[in-house]
Amino acid sequence: MKKILASTFVILSLVTGTVVLGAETKRSAVPIAAAAAFAGEFSGEWQGDNGSSGTLKLTFKPGKDSAWTMEAVFTYEGTNVPTTTKTVQIEGSKLTAVFAWEIQGTSAASKLMGELKADQLEGIYESTTTEGAAKGKWKVARKPAGS
Repeated sequence: MKKILASTFVILSLVTGTVVLGAETKRSAVPIAAAAAFAGEFSGEWQGDNGSSGTLKLTFKPGKDSAWTMEAVFTYEGTNVPTTTKTVQIEGSKLTAVFAWEIQGTSAASKLMGELKADQLEGIYESTTTEGAAKGKWKVARKPAGS
């Protein structure tokens, strides 16, 4: 009886261990696949809580060691504003990115927080300048390949 009980325990342990290992492998693959969906160009608009608005273009490329690079350009009062990306974090379908920019001698930084759903990426932003803070929403869509 003790041998049967011990054998059953060993078999259950092995089976349970295999299931847990299989589950771990699957979970870690999902965020990588979701993150790969960010690659490409997106364009759309941003809208400030104060009524200001403009266009927004984001381009994502995979970088070294699973890091991502992002290029961002937006318009303010009809003028293209180039940016310098400071950080890009992609976890599954969630994005957090920070970039610096300057308008008319005023330096600022913006933090984008959003989520990718199919070919739409949208969220909120917070900007800080020497003159104060601003918040708003943004929404971009993937540009079709070859356009």
